[in-house]
Amino acid sequence: MIASLDTAIEPPNASFSQYMTDAIGSPTLALELLRQFCLLSRSTNSDGEKFLSEKLIILIEAADMLLPEGEIRGLSLQDRHRISIVQDWISDSNFMNGNDTVIFITESPSLLNSRIIRLPQVVNVEIPAPGMSERQHFISWFNNTPQLIAKPLNLWGTQAQLAMLTAGLSIQALRQMLLYVCYSGEKLQPEDVIEKVSEFIQTQLGEDVVEFKKPAHSLKDIVGNQKLVDFLKTQLIPRITSTGPDAIPGMSVCGPIGSGKTFIFEGLAGQLDIPVLVLKNIRSMWFGQTDVIFERLRRLLMALVKVLIFVDEADTQFGGVGRDAHSTERRLTGKIQAMMSDPQLRGNITWLLMTARIYNLSPDLRREGRVGDIVVPVLDPRDEDREDFLQWTIAKVSSNPFSEEDIERLLKVTEDYSAASFASLRSDLEATSLIKANSETTGELTVDEIIAVAEDRILPNIGPIRRYQTLQALLNCTRKSLLPGDYSPEIRESWVRQIAQLEAVGVRG
Repeated sequence: MIASLDTAIEPPNASFSQYMTDAIGSPTLALELLRQFCLLSRSTNSDGEKFLSEKLIILIEAADMLLPEGEIRGLSLQDRHRISIVQDWISDSNFMNGNDTVIFITESPSLLNSRIIRLPQVVNVEIPAPGMSERQHFISWFNNTPQLIAKPLNLWGTQAQLAMLTAGLSIQALRQMLLYVCYSGEKLQPEDVIEKVSEFIQTQLGEDVVEFKKPAHSLKDIVGNQKLVDFLKTQLIPRITSTGPDAIPGMSVCGPIGSGKTFIFEGLAGQLDIPVLVLKNIRSMWFGQTDVIFERLRRLLMALVKVLIFVDEADTQFGGVGRDAHSTERRLTGKIQAMMSDPQLRGNITWLLMTARIYNLSPDLRREGRVGDIVVPVLDPRDEDREDFLQWTIAKVSSNPFSEEDIERLLKVTEDYSAASFASLRSDLEATSLIKANSETTGELTVDEIIAVAEDRILPNIGPIRRYQTLQALLNCTRKSLLPGDYSPEIRESWVRQIAQLEAVGVRG
């Protein structure tokens, strides 16, 4: 039987050990030799007895290095040869009817050549990241195994709390951290665990793909936006923290550029005191890597307990699903949509999609059951909110209270200001105050000096675009209570007409 090998093995009288020696360093020959082992195990001698009565289980590690994904015409001759060997091997009817098993071990099925992975007899088996119970069991086993540790673990809290915070770590990464703690003798603190988890996640997904962060501010630091902040506290936070049927899979946040969307919802994350994953870019420039990154992300999310996924500029992060979209974008968007509505993740993962261009976000993403349940508009400050922003803007340069007449003058000069405009004016005023302090005894500014600084400023010429984005935010909002003034179908129709008028003159956000 060995003599029937093709050109990969030529000498008919070579010994078994010679074949094994030749296979070292020659993956093509090794695969052919393994195939012949399977043939031999199913063959019988002249007496009808099997040459090998045992069942074979063949493990091929790093299979993606031997059988890489890619179009056949773009692969090397050796890669094509190996793919042909494996395809013939596992497609052989005798092999499929036999009891031998070949296991291809790889990080992701997307890395294995599609000619192999798409065969119906190839079954994809995914090994999930360790869950809460597995991590807690490992921590307990580790702490009770004297030959592994110099001294018992010195934790800030319980082993269950440590298991909760290490969500996302592999067993190897968890073991490495525990060994370090044991031999250093230091007490393990929550911030040390969070840093380790952050490093591991970024190592797995790449620093340009995801960032693990914890905002330093909370909702109490938000200026103005009182109606929105009250809504977040009373309506949204209970549903994010819930693990029951009232938990929401995600929400969309829209509004014109410069309205403060990112700052407000980072404050929400800080208020919740839960891990925040900032998704930066999951579109890889390398063929096939987008699928791999997504699979790593999904394995991570399945292991995490209570995390907020923060996607800024969401309209540029995800592609469409239409026929004009690239196949990779369609596949990626489809997987993200399925993950958002996955019942296994509901209550543990909350998606937060931020965009000034809600109309560019795929309608499939915006439907109810994903991030369309709650679409929150963040608008420019009005009425009392404008006064709050104004007081915040001048707080550091003037300690004396202004009269109502002075406040009206300041409100008039800042009439079209967004949250970003107020922040920029605050910076200008502080710079003017420092200059004045260098030449005088005080850096405090009078109302006339503040107005002079404000009147010297010219806002960027983006008014029509911001108006278009504001109208779209109003149109897509899913809560009447978050809209300014009274709501009626007639008002909604007026928004549609205004959008059409702006589009007619070429204004699109």
